[in-house]
Amino acid sequence: MFLTSKTLQTLEAGVAATWQQQQLHLQNLSNVSTPGYKAKGMVFEEVLEGTRPTGVFNAKIVEDTTTSNRLDGNNVDSDKESMELYKAYVQYSMLLNKVTGELGNYSHVLNANM
Repeated sequence: MFLTSKTLQTLEAGVAATWQQQQLHLQNLSNVSTPGYKAKGMVFEEVLEGTRPTGVFNAKIVEDTTTSNRLDGNNVDSDKESMELYKAYVQYSMLLNKVTGELGNYSHVLNANM
């Protein structure tokens, strides 16, 4: 079935990963004033190396334990997080457009056979 194709599974995994990445950046931004909060991010090296034929990714969420210049121990850089959030949003939007295009290709094939 076309919904289980490797291409669609890979796109679905990418959409899920970029959605989760956006959520992490929003969480970091919402905790910019929380004393002792450490920024979180996703490790993507494993995603690229860990791709299986099924299109499943193995991304990890990691905490940035580096120290900060702030006295309260918080290490969130709001400018960096805002840029990373925008980058993840653009990637998410691009992947959704690819999914729409893939489904459109199947639609043409299905309509041609009717």
